[in-house]
Amino acid sequence: MTCEEVRMSLGAHILGALEPQEAVLVEAHLATCADCRAELEELGGLTAMLAKVEEQDIEQVGRPPQAVLDRLIATSVRRRRLNRAVLGLAASLVVAALGGAAFVGLTGDGPGSDAAGAPAALSQATPAPSAEAYGSARDSAEQPMLATGEPVPGSPPPEAATTAESPELRKNAARTLTGEQDGVRADLTLTSRGPEGTAIVVRLSGVPDGTSCRVTAVGLDGTRAPAGGWTADKADYHGGTATFTGQTELTAESIEGFDISTSTGRRLLWLPLRS
Repeated sequence: MTCEEVRMSLGAHILGALEPQEAVLVEAHLATCADCRAELEELGGLTAMLAKVEEQDIEQVGRPPQAVLDRLIATSVRRRRLNRAVLGLAASLVVAALGGAAFVGLTGDGPGSDAAGAPAALSQATPAPSAEAYGSARDSAEQPMLATGEPVPGSPPPEAATTAESPELRKNAARTLTGEQDGVRADLTLTSRGPEGTAIVVRLSGVPDGTSCRVTAVGLDGTRAPAGGWTADKADYHGGTATFTGQTELTAESIEGFDISTSTGRRLLWLPLRS
């Protein structure tokens, strides 16, 4: 047996709990190993100490007396109360500090008192609008309306004015984009189809015969969606311009512009929808 195996068995050997064959092997090793014998001597008092242990002591270790439990609970409660007191004191200090800063700001003793007083002085120096000015502004705002509340004939309704500012947002509204670069010219007309996407008509000129082209719609978030592709044949040109149609799934509201390029990825034109 090795020293490690023997030392693991020394405790059981002292208590006489080893099997006879294992006990013989341990004794044989102890006869030739001084280190293991020294460790056995250190454990020699173990049997005497174990003999003093009573059954009541074992039960007490397994289940502590109620007095011990009460003492532990009381200690835990005192610690929680102390923690709450410390937190309350810290909160009071924070409130006091904030109150002091607010007081300094109100009394104008702080370095920013001059800057804080300037807006107040400006507001006091600015005269309030007179009743005549208010009435003039109100009359100007109500000028397109008749006394009956109906709009003056010829004035556009508010809804039409709002829509006219962003025609690309209305369904079936068309808008034409024009671009020219290096002899290539394109007029792209887009028509909103609402949630169904956007239809396009491209009139292209200046592209050599046999060039494969494609149009890609680029969204405001960087999304790229194909809108059509074709090959510019001589038969397609009428008066020097070829016309092609396409459609993209992107809605007009979400499109930033259109990229016209060759099938190899070389950009011919960039037509921005938004300036």
